[in-house]
Amino acid sequence: MVLIVECIISCVLFGVIIVGTVVKKPLFWLNEFPKPVQSRYIELHPETKLKEPEGFSSRVIIKKLIGCLILFIVLRWMVYLAGAHTFVQGLLYSYLIWLVVNIFDTVVLDIGILEHWKKCRLPGTEDMDEEYRLLTEKSLKDGLFGCIIGLPIALLIGVTFFFAL
Repeated sequence: MVLIVECIISCVLFGVIIVGTVVKKPLFWLNEFPKPVQSRYIELHPETKLKEPEGFSSRVIIKKLIGCLILFIVLRWMVYLAGAHTFVQGLLYSYLIWLVVNIFDTVVLDIGILEHWKKCRLPGTEDMDEEYRLLTEKSLKDGLFGCIIGLPIALLIGVTFFFAL
């Protein structure tokens, strides 16, 4: 039961954080938008330090690694609260939470809200409906990648329970 509540709370908090930062600081998430949208934003905002759309730039990789570290710490604590005491429990509980939040991010946030809600669009790109539809394919690929990234993190969390015995 605790695990289900943690999954729901995690999705709500993650959603608030992501949507809030997209609305308040859209440049922070620039790399999450399709390349044509990034190009238009950069063209309309020459004051930005970016001169071309980002893929896996060093800035993006560092940002994602910091996010993974924070999520590792939070997940470890949540899994402990959910009652994990063994390697397998730590692995399964943490991956389940990761998977639920990843699916929520892909389906609800990326495909549902970011693709369709114009308030979440980058300034100057609000009219790019066709380009924002590219978020579906990008989000599904990113969601699959997110499932893969969650595996080593879940393994590491499981290991922390193994050594805690």
